[in-house]
Amino acid sequence: MNRSRASRGLHTIFERSLREIRRSLAGWMAGIAAYCLVLLAMYPSIHGNKDFSKLLDVFPEAMRKLFNLSDYTTGAGYLRTEVFSFIAPLLLAIFAILWGADLTAGEEERRTIDALLATPVSRRRVILEKWLALCSATVLLSVVLELVLGLIGPLFRLHVGWAPLSAVVAGSCLFALSFGTMAMTVGAGTGSRGLARGVTGALAVATYLISTLAQLVDWLKPWEWTSLWYHAFGSDPLTNSFNVGHLSVLVACIVVLVVLATMLFDRRDFSN
Repeated sequence: MNRSRASRGLHTIFERSLREIRRSLAGWMAGIAAYCLVLLAMYPSIHGNKDFSKLLDVFPEAMRKLFNLSDYTTGAGYLRTEVFSFIAPLLLAIFAILWGADLTAGEEERRTIDALLATPVSRRRVILEKWLALCSATVLLSVVLELVLGLIGPLFRLHVGWAPLSAVVAGSCLFALSFGTMAMTVGAGTGSRGLARGVTGALAVATYLISTLAQLVDWLKPWEWTSLWYHAFGSDPLTNSFNVGHLSVLVACIVVLVVLATMLFDRRDFSN
């Protein structure tokens, strides 16, 4: 009987975490799908449009680099500029950061942390179960993004191979999960949801700016490797497909953050 209750406790934290955001998650899925459909519907008017290509050629080179305007009238170029240059990774990162900060710090602010820790599960297992829920939801949003672009894109004459599409979506997912895990770690260590969101959001913007401005500012170029955005998209996955080295950096960052989060949460004093 005790073993059955303990087993139930192991599963309810993961299930409870996902159940709490099921409506929000459904809204995010619908929003991402709608955003992609709108952009796909616009593509036929741009596909192969030579006049549009000539117009873009007039733009200064710095602006073309800043907004990834190369090959804009092709499927890969269009997705690179309109979807993966900023918006899609940003949406995934916002979701992951908001929820990652809420996983433990939100429990403290709602004063439900005592009931959570009263379950027959170790603190380390609690943080791991919650992180797995964050990971599952972020991956699910990424899958929706890829399926809409990959399956519906051809209906609008937008053809991109599954390998490069999977590569850029994987980079977006790992980028978002990196900062979502970072938000969870800050929240686990401080108990402040606002601080976790603020610090992590600022770092996400900073890593984007470092990678983007490094294309324009020479003295920033040697520091580009410090940017997680660079490791997610710097190898141009829509053209070159998977770059195992860059993606491994993101995975390693996530692993380190999860370990740090478990250590901080395990040592916190919740008696006050």
